Amino acid sequence: MQNLLKRKKRSATWWLLTLSAVGSVMLIITAAAVPNLLRSRVAANESSAVGTIRTIHTAAATYSEQHPGEGYPQRLSDLAPYVDGAAASGVKSGYSIRYQPEAPDIDGVVRGFKVEAAPVATGESGVREFSSNQTGVINVRLGAAGREEPLDGEVQQPQAPGPRPVMQSHRMVRKASMKVISADPAQAAEKIRAIASRLDGYVESVRFSDDGGGARQGSITIRVPAARFDDARRQVRGLGERTRNEEDDARDVTGQYVDLQSNLRNYHSEEAQYLEIMRRAGSIKDTLAVAERLADVRGRIERTQGQLNLLAHQTEMAVLEVTLCTEMVARPADVRWHPAAEIKTAFWSAAEDLSSYANFMIAVAFRLPVFMLWTVTVLGAGLSGWRGLRWVWKRLVPAPNAAA
Repeated sequence: MQNLLKRKKRSATWWLLTLSAVGSVMLIITAAAVPNLLRSRVAANESSAVGTIRTIHTAAATYSEQHPGEGYPQRLSDLAPYVDGAAASGVKSGYSIRYQPEAPDIDGVVRGFKVEAAPVATGESGVREFSSNQTGVINVRLGAAGREEPLDGEVQQPQAPGPRPVMQSHRMVRKASMKVISADPAQAAEKIRAIASRLDGYVESVRFSDDGGGARQGSITIRVPAARFDDARRQVRGLGERTRNEEDDARDVTGQYVDLQSNLRNYHSEEAQYLEIMRRAGSIKDTLAVAERLADVRGRIERTQGQLNLLAHQTEMAVLEVTLCTEMVARPADVRWHPAAEIKTAFWSAAEDLSSYANFMIAVAFRLPVFMLWTVTVLGAGLSGWRGLRWVWKRLVPAPNAAA
Protein backbone atom coordinates (compact mmCIF):
# COMPACT_ATOMS: atom_id res chain seq x y z
CA MET A 1 0.00 0.00 0.00
CA GLN A 2 2.78 2.47 0.87
CA ASN A 3 4.64 1.66 -2.37
CA LEU A 4 1.49 2.37 -4.37
CA LEU A 5 1.04 5.76 -2.67
CA LYS A 6 4.70 6.63 -3.37
CA ARG A 7 4.26 5.83 -7.07
CA LYS A 8 1.12 7.99 -7.21
CA LYS A 9 2.96 10.78 -5.41
CA ARG A 10 5.85 10.67 -7.87
CA SER A 11 3.48 10.57 -10.84
CA ALA A 12 1.44 13.59 -9.74
CA THR A 13 4.56 15.61 -8.88
CA TRP A 14 6.16 14.78 -12.24
CA TRP A 15 3.07 15.93 -14.16
CA LEU A 16 2.83 19.19 -12.23
CA LEU A 17 6.52 19.99 -12.80
CA THR A 18 6.18 19.15 -16.50
CA LEU A 19 3.19 21.45 -16.92
CA SER A 20 5.04 24.25 -15.12
CA ALA A 21 8.09 23.84 -17.38
CA VAL A 22 5.97 23.82 -20.54
CA GLY A 23 4.17 26.97 -19.40
CA SER A 24 7.47 28.74 -18.74
CA VAL A 25 8.82 27.79 -22.19
CA MET A 26 5.64 29.04 -23.86
CA LEU A 27 5.92 32.38 -22.06
CA ILE A 28 9.56 32.77 -23.15
CA ILE A 29 8.73 31.93 -26.79
CA THR A 30 5.83 34.39 -26.80
CA ALA A 31 8.00 37.19 -25.38
CA ALA A 32 10.68 36.57 -28.05
CA ALA A 33 8.19 36.33 -30.92
CA VAL A 34 6.36 39.62 -30.31
CA PRO A 35 9.15 41.92 -31.67
CA ASN A 36 9.61 39.67 -34.71
CA LEU A 37 5.89 39.77 -35.43
CA LEU A 38 5.94 43.58 -35.21
CA ARG A 39 8.86 43.82 -37.62
CA SER A 40 7.16 41.41 -40.01
CA ARG A 41 3.98 43.45 -39.94
CA VAL A 42 5.90 46.68 -40.62
CA ALA A 43 7.74 45.07 -43.56
CA ALA A 44 4.48 43.72 -44.97
CA ASN A 45 2.79 47.13 -44.66
CA GLU A 46 5.71 48.87 -46.40
CA SER A 47 5.66 46.34 -49.23
CA SER A 48 1.91 46.83 -49.57
CA ALA A 49 2.37 50.62 -49.71
CA VAL A 50 4.90 50.33 -52.54
CA GLY A 51 2.55 47.98 -54.40
CA THR A 52 -0.35 50.39 -53.87
CA ILE A 53 1.68 53.27 -55.35
CA ARG A 54 2.50 51.15 -58.39
CA THR A 55 -1.16 50.20 -58.79
CA ILE A 56 -2.23 53.85 -58.56
CA HIS A 57 0.38 54.80 -61.16
CA THR A 58 -0.94 52.14 -63.53
CA ALA A 59 -4.55 53.15 -62.87
CA ALA A 60 -3.76 56.84 -63.42
CA ALA A 61 -2.05 56.04 -66.74
CA THR A 62 -5.05 54.00 -67.81
CA TYR A 63 -7.42 56.80 -66.77
CA SER A 64 -5.36 59.29 -68.80
CA GLU A 65 -5.55 57.08 -71.88
CA GLN A 66 -9.30 56.68 -71.54
CA HIS A 67 -9.86 60.43 -70.84
CA PRO A 68 -7.46 62.26 -73.18
CA GLY A 69 -9.37 65.51 -72.70
CA GLU A 70 -8.83 65.43 -68.92
CA GLY A 71 -5.44 63.79 -68.52
CA TYR A 72 -4.71 62.36 -65.10
CA PRO A 73 -7.56 62.24 -62.54
CA GLN A 74 -8.29 65.16 -60.23
CA ARG A 75 -9.03 62.99 -57.16
CA LEU A 76 -7.97 59.60 -55.85
CA SER A 77 -11.61 58.54 -55.69
CA ASP A 78 -11.77 58.87 -59.50
CA LEU A 79 -9.61 55.75 -59.67
CA ALA A 80 -12.17 53.62 -57.81
CA PRO A 81 -13.03 51.57 -60.94
CA TYR A 82 -9.35 50.72 -61.39
CA VAL A 83 -8.07 50.11 -57.85
CA ASP A 84 -9.45 48.36 -54.78
CA GLY A 85 -11.71 50.21 -52.37
CA ALA A 86 -9.09 50.55 -49.60
CA ALA A 87 -6.62 52.28 -51.91
CA ALA A 88 -9.31 54.55 -53.36
CA SER A 89 -10.39 55.57 -49.83
CA GLY A 90 -6.87 56.73 -48.97
CA VAL A 91 -5.98 54.26 -46.18
CA LYS A 92 -4.64 50.75 -46.74
CA SER A 93 -2.54 48.32 -44.67
CA GLY A 94 -1.56 50.90 -42.05
CA TYR A 95 -0.58 53.55 -44.61
CA SER A 96 -2.31 56.80 -45.54
CA ILE A 97 -2.36 57.37 -49.31
CA ARG A 98 -2.40 60.94 -50.62
CA TYR A 99 -2.91 61.82 -54.29
CA GLN A 100 -2.14 65.34 -55.55
CA PRO A 101 -2.58 66.26 -59.25
CA GLU A 102 -0.71 69.07 -60.96
CA ALA A 103 -2.53 72.19 -62.07
CA PRO A 104 -4.24 71.77 -65.46
CA ASP A 105 -2.52 73.38 -68.43
CA ILE A 106 -4.07 75.94 -70.75
CA ASP A 107 -6.15 73.21 -72.41
CA GLY A 108 -7.48 71.99 -69.06
CA VAL A 109 -5.46 68.75 -69.19
CA VAL A 110 -3.65 67.45 -66.08
CA ARG A 111 -0.16 66.47 -67.21
CA GLY A 112 1.27 65.14 -63.95
CA PHE A 113 0.56 64.05 -60.39
CA LYS A 114 2.24 63.01 -57.15
CA VAL A 115 1.20 60.20 -54.84
CA GLU A 116 2.54 59.75 -51.29
CA ALA A 117 2.20 56.95 -48.74
CA ALA A 118 2.88 57.69 -45.06
CA PRO A 119 2.43 55.32 -42.08
CA VAL A 120 -0.67 55.99 -39.97
CA ALA A 121 1.32 55.25 -36.80
CA THR A 122 5.03 55.70 -37.38
CA GLY A 123 7.01 52.83 -35.88
CA GLU A 124 3.97 50.57 -35.51
CA SER A 125 2.25 50.40 -38.90
CA GLY A 126 5.35 51.48 -40.85
CA VAL A 127 8.68 53.29 -40.66
CA ARG A 128 9.47 54.68 -44.11
CA GLU A 129 7.48 57.05 -46.31
CA PHE A 130 7.16 56.60 -50.07
CA SER A 131 6.31 58.93 -52.93
CA SER A 132 6.13 58.83 -56.71
CA ASN A 133 4.89 60.84 -59.68
CA GLN A 134 3.83 60.26 -63.27
CA THR A 135 7.29 58.88 -64.14
CA GLY A 136 6.67 55.84 -61.95
CA VAL A 137 9.96 56.12 -60.03
CA ILE A 138 9.35 55.49 -56.31
CA ASN A 139 11.30 57.50 -53.73
CA VAL A 140 11.69 56.58 -50.06
CA ARG A 141 12.09 58.90 -47.08
CA LEU A 142 13.08 57.67 -43.61
CA GLY A 143 11.39 59.94 -41.08
CA ALA A 144 9.57 63.21 -41.53
CA ALA A 145 12.75 65.27 -42.03
CA GLY A 146 14.73 62.65 -43.97
CA ARG A 147 16.15 63.15 -47.44
CA GLU A 148 14.33 61.44 -50.29
CA GLU A 149 16.24 58.93 -52.39
CA PRO A 150 15.16 56.39 -55.02
CA LEU A 151 13.99 53.02 -53.82
CA ASP A 152 16.22 50.04 -54.67
CA GLY A 153 15.91 49.25 -58.36
CA GLU A 154 14.28 52.62 -59.15
CA VAL A 155 17.39 54.64 -60.07
CA GLN A 156 17.15 56.55 -63.29
CA GLN A 157 20.45 56.62 -65.11
CA PRO A 158 21.83 60.10 -65.90
CA GLN A 159 22.26 61.15 -69.49
CA ALA A 160 25.63 62.47 -70.55
CA PRO A 161 25.75 66.12 -71.56
CA GLY A 162 26.42 67.10 -75.16
CA PRO A 163 25.37 65.44 -78.42
CA ARG A 164 24.86 61.70 -78.49
CA PRO A 165 26.92 59.85 -81.11
CA VAL A 166 25.28 57.80 -83.83
CA MET A 167 24.63 54.21 -82.88
CA GLN A 168 27.25 51.89 -84.31
CA SER A 169 26.97 48.26 -85.31
CA HIS A 170 28.95 47.17 -82.23
CA ARG A 171 28.49 48.32 -78.66
CA MET A 172 31.78 48.52 -76.79
CA VAL A 173 32.35 49.54 -73.17
CA ARG A 174 35.79 51.17 -72.99
CA LYS A 175 37.72 51.91 -69.83
CA ALA A 176 41.34 53.04 -69.47
CA SER A 177 43.56 53.92 -66.53
CA MET A 178 46.95 55.60 -66.35
CA LYS A 179 49.37 56.95 -63.78
CA VAL A 180 50.83 60.37 -64.56
CA ILE A 181 53.84 61.86 -62.75
CA SER A 182 53.32 65.61 -62.32
CA ALA A 183 54.99 68.32 -60.25
CA ASP A 184 51.58 69.79 -59.31
CA PRO A 185 48.79 67.14 -59.26
CA ALA A 186 46.09 69.69 -58.37
CA GLN A 187 46.91 71.87 -61.37
CA ALA A 188 47.06 68.82 -63.63
CA ALA A 189 43.60 67.75 -62.40
CA GLU A 190 42.17 71.16 -63.38
CA LYS A 191 43.64 70.76 -66.85
CA ILE A 192 42.09 67.30 -67.14
CA ARG A 193 38.75 68.78 -66.09
CA ALA A 194 39.11 71.36 -68.91
CA ILE A 195 39.95 68.60 -71.39
CA ALA A 196 36.79 66.69 -70.46
CA SER A 197 34.68 69.82 -70.90
CA ARG A 198 36.19 70.58 -74.35
CA LEU A 199 35.47 67.03 -75.51
CA ASP A 200 31.79 67.17 -74.39
CA GLY A 201 32.49 65.00 -71.36
CA TYR A 202 32.29 65.48 -67.62
CA VAL A 203 34.09 64.63 -64.38
CA GLU A 204 32.79 61.72 -62.30
CA SER A 205 35.00 61.94 -59.22
CA VAL A 206 38.09 63.71 -57.87
CA ARG A 207 40.18 62.69 -54.84
CA PHE A 208 43.41 64.18 -53.43
CA SER A 209 45.64 63.56 -50.42
CA ASP A 210 48.81 65.08 -48.95
CA ASP A 211 50.93 63.25 -46.37
CA GLY A 212 52.71 66.47 -45.36
CA GLY A 213 56.13 65.29 -46.50
CA GLY A 214 56.01 66.84 -49.94
CA ALA A 215 54.44 63.80 -51.66
CA ARG A 216 51.02 64.72 -53.07
CA GLN A 217 48.78 62.38 -54.99
CA GLY A 218 45.23 62.19 -56.21
CA SER A 219 42.96 60.70 -58.83
CA ILE A 220 40.37 62.01 -61.25
CA THR A 221 37.85 60.03 -63.27
CA ILE A 222 36.28 61.51 -66.40
CA ARG A 223 33.83 60.33 -69.04
CA VAL A 224 34.17 61.44 -72.65
CA PRO A 225 32.38 60.34 -75.85
CA ALA A 226 33.78 57.05 -77.10
CA ALA A 227 34.58 58.62 -80.49
CA ARG A 228 36.93 61.12 -78.79
CA PHE A 229 38.38 58.76 -76.20
CA ASP A 230 41.78 58.37 -77.87
CA ASP A 231 42.08 62.13 -78.23
CA ALA A 232 41.44 62.55 -74.48
CA ARG A 233 44.11 60.00 -73.59
CA ARG A 234 46.66 61.69 -75.83
CA GLN A 235 46.01 65.09 -74.26
CA VAL A 236 46.22 63.70 -70.71
CA ARG A 237 49.60 62.08 -71.46
CA GLY A 238 51.03 65.48 -72.37
CA LEU A 239 50.17 67.03 -69.00
CA GLY A 240 52.80 65.31 -66.85
CA GLU A 241 56.49 64.62 -66.87
CA ARG A 242 55.94 60.99 -67.79
CA THR A 243 53.24 58.31 -67.79
CA ARG A 244 53.36 54.95 -66.04
CA ASN A 245 51.11 51.89 -65.77
CA GLU A 246 48.72 52.64 -68.62
CA GLU A 247 45.97 50.07 -69.11
CA ASP A 248 43.10 49.83 -71.62
CA ASP A 249 40.06 47.56 -71.41
CA ALA A 250 37.31 47.11 -74.02
CA ARG A 251 34.24 44.88 -73.59
CA ASP A 252 31.76 44.00 -76.34
CA VAL A 253 28.16 44.21 -75.05
CA THR A 254 26.37 44.14 -78.41
CA GLY A 255 24.58 40.88 -77.68
CA GLN A 256 23.40 42.06 -74.26
CA TYR A 257 22.17 45.35 -75.76
CA VAL A 258 20.22 43.57 -78.53
CA ASP A 259 18.65 41.17 -76.01
CA LEU A 260 17.47 44.06 -73.84
CA GLN A 261 15.97 45.82 -76.86
CA SER A 262 14.14 42.64 -77.85
CA ASN A 263 12.80 42.15 -74.31
CA LEU A 264 11.65 45.76 -74.19
CA ARG A 265 9.72 45.41 -77.45
CA ASN A 266 8.05 42.25 -76.17
CA TYR A 267 7.07 43.93 -72.90
CA HIS A 268 5.59 46.91 -74.74
CA SER A 269 3.59 44.56 -76.94
CA GLU A 270 2.32 42.73 -73.84
CA GLU A 271 1.38 46.06 -72.27
CA ALA A 272 -0.60 47.07 -75.36
CA GLN A 273 -2.51 43.80 -75.22
CA TYR A 274 -3.40 44.30 -71.55
CA LEU A 275 -4.56 47.86 -72.27
CA GLU A 276 -6.82 46.57 -75.01
CA ILE A 277 -8.22 43.92 -72.68
CA MET A 278 -8.85 46.57 -70.00
CA ARG A 279 -10.83 48.69 -72.45
CA ARG A 280 -13.10 45.71 -73.05
CA ALA A 281 -13.37 44.64 -69.40
CA GLY A 282 -16.97 44.59 -68.30
CA SER A 283 -16.62 44.23 -64.53
CA ILE A 284 -14.55 45.72 -61.75
CA LYS A 285 -13.11 42.29 -60.93
CA ASP A 286 -11.78 41.87 -64.47
CA THR A 287 -10.43 45.42 -64.46
CA LEU A 288 -8.53 44.83 -61.21
CA ALA A 289 -7.08 41.58 -62.52
CA VAL A 290 -5.84 43.28 -65.70
CA ALA A 291 -4.52 46.25 -63.68
CA GLU A 292 -2.42 43.84 -61.61
CA ARG A 293 -0.96 42.33 -64.78
CA LEU A 294 -0.30 45.82 -66.14
CA ALA A 295 1.57 46.80 -62.98
CA ASP A 296 3.79 43.73 -63.34
CA VAL A 297 4.61 44.28 -67.01
CA ARG A 298 5.26 47.99 -66.47
CA GLY A 299 7.64 47.14 -63.66
CA ARG A 300 9.53 44.90 -66.10
CA ILE A 301 9.50 47.68 -68.70
CA GLU A 302 10.99 50.17 -66.23
CA ARG A 303 13.70 47.76 -65.11
CA THR A 304 14.63 46.79 -68.67
CA GLN A 305 14.61 50.41 -69.83
CA GLY A 306 16.88 51.34 -66.93
CA GLN A 307 19.33 48.57 -67.84
CA LEU A 308 19.22 49.64 -71.49
CA ASN A 309 19.86 53.29 -70.60
CA LEU A 310 22.79 52.33 -68.37
CA LEU A 311 24.33 50.12 -71.05
CA ALA A 312 23.87 52.81 -73.72
CA HIS A 313 25.46 55.38 -71.45
CA GLN A 314 28.43 53.13 -70.74
CA THR A 315 29.03 52.47 -74.45
CA GLU A 316 28.60 56.09 -75.53
CA MET A 317 30.75 57.61 -72.76
CA ALA A 318 34.12 55.92 -72.14
CA VAL A 319 35.81 56.07 -68.73
CA LEU A 320 39.32 57.40 -68.16
CA GLU A 321 40.80 57.03 -64.66
CA VAL A 322 43.95 59.12 -64.09
CA THR A 323 46.16 58.80 -61.02
CA LEU A 324 48.28 61.90 -60.40
CA CYS A 325 51.30 61.92 -58.10
CA THR A 326 54.62 63.65 -57.59
CA GLU A 327 58.00 61.98 -57.96
CA MET A 328 58.75 60.09 -54.76
CA VAL A 329 62.09 61.01 -53.13
CA ALA A 330 63.52 58.56 -50.62
CA ARG A 331 64.51 60.09 -47.31
CA PRO A 332 66.17 58.49 -44.27
CA ALA A 333 63.94 57.43 -41.48
CA ASP A 334 64.30 59.36 -38.23
CA VAL A 335 63.39 58.43 -34.68
CA ARG A 336 60.98 60.74 -32.95
CA TRP A 337 60.19 60.43 -29.25
CA HIS A 338 57.55 62.63 -27.63
CA PRO A 339 57.27 61.76 -23.92
CA ALA A 340 54.88 64.63 -23.22
CA ALA A 341 52.49 63.39 -25.86
CA GLU A 342 52.71 59.83 -24.53
CA ILE A 343 51.99 61.00 -20.97
CA LYS A 344 49.03 63.04 -22.18
CA THR A 345 47.65 60.09 -24.13
CA ALA A 346 48.01 57.77 -21.13
CA PHE A 347 46.32 60.32 -18.86
CA TRP A 348 43.29 60.66 -21.11
CA SER A 349 43.05 56.88 -21.53
CA ALA A 350 43.01 56.46 -17.74
CA ALA A 351 40.39 59.21 -17.42
CA GLU A 352 38.24 57.48 -20.01
CA ASP A 353 38.52 54.16 -18.15
CA LEU A 354 37.57 55.85 -14.86
CA SER A 355 34.55 57.49 -16.48
CA SER A 356 33.44 54.12 -17.84
CA TYR A 357 33.74 52.61 -14.36
CA ALA A 358 31.78 55.48 -12.80
CA ASN A 359 29.05 55.21 -15.42
CA PHE A 360 28.75 51.48 -14.76
CA MET A 361 28.46 51.94 -10.98
CA ILE A 362 25.85 54.67 -11.42
CA ALA A 363 23.81 52.42 -13.69
CA VAL A 364 24.03 49.58 -11.15
CA ALA A 365 23.01 51.89 -8.27
CA PHE A 366 19.95 53.24 -10.07
CA ARG A 367 18.87 49.84 -11.40
CA LEU A 368 19.33 48.00 -8.10
CA PRO A 369 15.76 48.76 -6.92
CA VAL A 370 14.44 47.33 -10.15
CA PHE A 371 16.50 44.17 -9.69
CA MET A 372 15.22 43.84 -6.11
CA LEU A 373 11.63 44.30 -7.29
CA TRP A 374 12.10 41.57 -9.87
CA THR A 375 13.61 39.30 -7.19
CA VAL A 376 10.65 39.85 -4.85
CA THR A 377 8.22 39.25 -7.70
CA VAL A 378 9.88 35.97 -8.75
CA LEU A 379 10.13 34.72 -5.15
CA GLY A 380 6.48 35.62 -4.51
CA ALA A 381 5.39 33.84 -7.66
CA GLY A 382 7.47 30.79 -6.72
CA LEU A 383 6.04 30.69 -3.19
CA SER A 384 2.50 30.99 -4.49
CA GLY A 385 3.15 28.20 -6.98
CA TRP A 386 4.60 25.97 -4.27
CA ARG A 387 1.60 26.49 -2.05
CA GLY A 388 -0.70 25.76 -4.97
CA LEU A 389 1.18 22.53 -5.70
CA ARG A 390 0.90 21.46 -2.06
CA TRP A 391 -2.82 22.17 -2.05
CA VAL A 392 -3.31 20.13 -5.24
CA TRP A 393 -1.17 17.35 -3.82
CA LYS A 394 -3.28 17.11 -0.70
CA ARG A 395 -6.41 16.97 -2.83
CA LEU A 396 -5.09 14.29 -5.18
CA VAL A 397 -3.25 12.05 -2.73
CA PRO A 398 -5.00 11.28 0.56
CA ALA A 399 -2.95 11.11 3.72
CA PRO A 400 -1.86 7.55 4.64
CA ASN A 401 -3.64 5.81 7.52
CA ALA A 402 -1.50 6.22 10.61
CA ALA A 403 -2.65 2.87 11.92
CA ALA A 404 -1.57 1.19 8.75
